[in-house]
Amino acid sequence: MKFGLLVAGLLLSFSVFAGGYYTPRIDTYDPITGLYFKGIESPEKSGFLNSGNRSITNLYIYDPIKNTGKLLFSKKSNFQIVALSFETSVENGEVKFYSDFSASIKNNDKIAPREPKSTLLILTRDVEGEKDTFYLAQKNGNGLKEVKTISSLDEWHVDVKNSVVRIVKQVGLEIKMDQFKW
Repeated sequence: MKFGLLVAGLLLSFSVFAGGYYTPRIDTYDPITGLYFKGIESPEKSGFLNSGNRSITNLYIYDPIKNTGKLLFSKKSNFQIVALSFETSVENGEVKFYSDFSASIKNNDKIAPREPKSTLLILTRDVEGEKDTFYLAQKNGNGLKEVKTISSLDEWHVDVKNSVVRIVKQVGLEIKMDQFKW
C-alpha cells in the first residue's frame, strides 16, 4: 500500500515537472459574445514519456450567429497552448474569468463596475518547453498580437486592479519584475 502511494506520488510529481503547466481542455462559450472556443488537440500525446494529455496546438473560434469559425493561429505553429483566459463578468466588485490553467488572478477586489474586457490572454510553450509566449487577441480572434516571451520557469499572474500581467522572476536572491497591459 505504501509503495503504491509512493509510486503514484512520484508519477504525479514527474508529470508536473515535465509540463510545468496543466494542459488545458478548452471547450467553452463566452457568455458575453456567445462565441464558442474549442481547443485543437494534437494527435500525439505530450508530457513525461509521452504518457500525458494531448497538447492543445490551436484554438478554434466559432460564431454561432454567423455560422463561421476560424483558427486563432496558423496551422504551422510549433507550440502548445498552455493557458487561455478571458473576462466573463464583473460582479460585486470582482472580475470573473474563464480560465483553464493554474496561473493566479490577484488584486481582484473592489473593482469599479465596468464591462468585461473583450480580450483573450493566451500563453503558448515552445516544443522544447523552455520559452513561453503571451499573446493578446480580441475574443473573435482578430488582432492577434505577440506580447512577451518569458522563460517557462518564470512565474506570472494577472493583476486585475492594475490591468496588467505581471511576470516575477527570481535571479539569485533578487526579484525582477516585468509587466504588460492587457
